[in-house]
Amino acid sequence: MKMKRAAPKKRKSPQGAGRNRGNLDRRQARGVDYPTAFQPSPFTEESRKQRAREHRRSRFAGWPSRLLVLVAVTLSLVTLVAFLPHFYIEKILVTGTRMADEAGIRSLVEPKAGGHFAGDLGGSFKQLLTLRYGSYENRIKEAYPIVRSVSVHFRFPSQLVVALDEKVEILAVRVSGRFALIDRDHEILRIADEIDFALPVLEGVTILDEAAAGKTLAVEDPSSLAAAAHLLAGLISHDRANPSGRQLMEEVAQIRQVSDALFYLFIPLPQGGDIRVKLEDNSLVQDKLALLAYLLDREDLLPQEAGELDLVGETAYFRPDTGGDS
Repeated sequence: MKMKRAAPKKRKSPQGAGRNRGNLDRRQARGVDYPTAFQPSPFTEESRKQRAREHRRSRFAGWPSRLLVLVAVTLSLVTLVAFLPHFYIEKILVTGTRMADEAGIRSLVEPKAGGHFAGDLGGSFKQLLTLRYGSYENRIKEAYPIVRSVSVHFRFPSQLVVALDEKVEILAVRVSGRFALIDRDHEILRIADEIDFALPVLEGVTILDEAAAGKTLAVEDPSSLAAAAHLLAGLISHDRANPSGRQLMEEVAQIRQVSDALFYLFIPLPQGGDIRVKLEDNSLVQDKLALLAYLLDREDLLPQEAGELDLVGETAYFRPDTGGDS
């Protein structure tokens, strides 16, 4: 007798299997093939976009409080600057005056005394950043042409500083019986009727125009002024290198140019007359000046009488005006 075979029972799907299959189908449609138990990769494009959105939200979430803190700090600083006595001018310091009148300079900036430092600041963006007063600087330049540059600035606490850079007389040139004192730009700083300065006088320069303070000295050969100034710089260098020795700037009274680099230096003698020193301004000039200072101290080698001392060659020669060589 044949037994009827029982029909197989349908296996019930676990709860949620259909839903998981649907999710899997959707993931596969998007090209994602990781198992259901895994979390999405943090390196996917969608994950990166999500992190970027969360970062933007967190960055702007607390901006109202940060803005309030910034405003509070700014107001505190403004209050301190406005009311602390350290920001009011109590002292005026003037530096760098040589020929300019310090009292006159001080009177031009006196209106700032007792006032708040912020008033009158600026003139240009750079002056504003460096706490300078452009209007006061312009007043000083107009009143004192001798001033090359000036800085008027605030220094904490309570100080107004006026720092001057004056034009310096580097050469004295004889002009029509008087003396024109010029700076490095050949500008005439002043005209002197007498020798009230400590510079040797440059002789033999041909003047093309009337010399007046504030004008550029017009000469036939401007290079002669530069050459004489270079020689004077050599004399100054010698004296600074030998502070306890013979100071040649005090000895030399006049200079006359013979050619481009050849000069005569005139050293007056107490009994009258002078020693004319023939000197070439070249790489050996410091050695020659050292020899000159040595000879001036040795009366047994250099007679104290009028004559010419030739220092151009390898050997020094002295020729007295009365005749003969030594």
